Amino acid sequence: MDSTKTRLKINLSQGEFEVEGSEAFVERYVERIDALFARLTHGQSSDPAPQLPAATAAHTLSSVPANGASSTGSAPEHLGEWLEHMPRSATDVDRMLLAGYYAQVRSADQCFGTGEANALLTDQGIKVGNPSQCVKQNLVAKRVFKHLRRYRVSQTGLDQLRQLIGPAFDT
Repeated sequence: MDSTKTRLKINLSQGEFEVEGSEAFVERYVERIDALFARLTHGQSSDPAPQLPAATAAHTLSSVPANGASSTGSAPEHLGEWLEHMPRSATDVDRMLLAGYYAQVRSADQCFGTGEANALLTDQGIKVGNPSQCVKQNLVAKRVFKHLRRYRVSQTGLDQLRQLIGPAFDT
């Protein structure tokens, strides 16, 4: 047995995929690695968690009343219910994206502001160093887009949240 260390590093948000190991290892598993990467980059995970089509996600966003009651059951009553499902590796940028989406589904105009998202996190005891920079990074990564001087979470942002939170995000 070869004692050479092997390592796979996948960062979907940055589009990075690294494989380290012996040439024999890479040759032996290249097809499986390619298939795994294709599933991950195209949102086709091998887990049984349902993936919402874009049309369903858009319908979910537009069907949440402004008072916060969710007729589709797509958002929990409190932001903390989603935050507890986030991995320890989640960044402030990820948390701002989640808080922004939470504020968005509860707002009359289906948008959110940086201050609203930051206030929600502060209420949960989470201090974000630079909230504006976090939103800007989400904007650059196309996870949010500007709408009427505010922001909306894009389909890419929803996919990122599903990846971070898992099945709890779709309930």
